[in-house]
Amino acid sequence: MLHGGDSMDDRAQMIFAADACDPGELARRSAEIWAELMLDDAAHATLRRDGLDPPALRLSGPHPFVFEAAPGEGVRVIAQGRDGANAEARLDLFRVHFLRRLAA
Repeated sequence: MLHGGDSMDDRAQMIFAADACDPGELARRSAEIWAELMLDDAAHATLRRDGLDPPALRLSGPHPFVFEAAPGEGVRVIAQGRDGANAEARLDLFRVHFLRRLAA
């Protein structure tokens, strides 16, 4: 279950259901996915087909996601960006590209 994104200046957040997931482990795995994504041209093509704009997402630099335990069995993910629109776009990237890989 996903709960919609909330924006705040240069961050956007959402809560997703996760069975007994450790936020630290999710952050580690997410950072690995981020590092791979920066170098994967095929993934960039897939993102474009999914309606995302890889250059606008700035798929370089520090890992943009922070994970926190949320009430119940959820995890809050906070996407950081250079402004609110970039943070929301990165949160969309998380929904489209990262969630499926983290669940595997």
